[in-house]
Amino acid sequence: MSYPYSRTPSVYGGAGGRGTRISASPSSPRGFNLADGLDPSTDEKGTMQNLNNRLASYLEKVRSLEKANAELEQKIRERCENRPDVTFDHTIFLDPIKDLKNKIQLASQENATLILAADNAKLAADDFKLKYENELAMRRAIEADTANLRKLLDEFILRRSDLEIETEALNEELIILKRNHEEVRYMTHISHPCLSEQSSVWLYAHSVSLKNK
Repeated sequence: MSYPYSRTPSVYGGAGGRGTRISASPSSPRGFNLADGLDPSTDEKGTMQNLNNRLASYLEKVRSLEKANAELEQKIRERCENRPDVTFDHTIFLDPIKDLKNKIQLASQENATLILAADNAKLAADDFKLKYENELAMRRAIEADTANLRKLLDEFILRRSDLEIETEALNEELIILKRNHEEVRYMTHISHPCLSEQSSVWLYAHSVSLKNK
């Protein structure tokens, strides 16, 4: 089945389906054969019928869309024509806007003042922190020196106690030696008066040697 010369419908349209149109363009002089390109073994009549049915359904949908599009365009056109011009006075907002701008400016100035005060406080805090760390280091050094001095003082106290004990022992020994010396001297003077002086010298030297031991 062939058509020597026919007009094949074509469809074009705008965005959203607006302005959809169907146009027909002439086919080539050779004509349009729907059976061209089909396998000769297939059912040519059934295939052509199926294609014709699909084309008719497509054309029907296009006509329906064109009708709906035309109705929508008409409604939009009527709506635009019947809409009254609306004017609005925006000057009523000028004073509130000016007031808000002034408040924003004041808030910005206060914010800048607070930021400056915060920066100064941070610098002061950093300065105090540095001083505190220095004072803490000095305190720890002084505490370490004090602990060492206390240790030395304890050692000196112990040494002094030992020396006092030794001194007392030596004093007691000296007292005993003097007493013995006096007794020997007395006994020597009684028994040998002429030897008392020599004995005294010998006893004194002997007591000194014993003391040095």
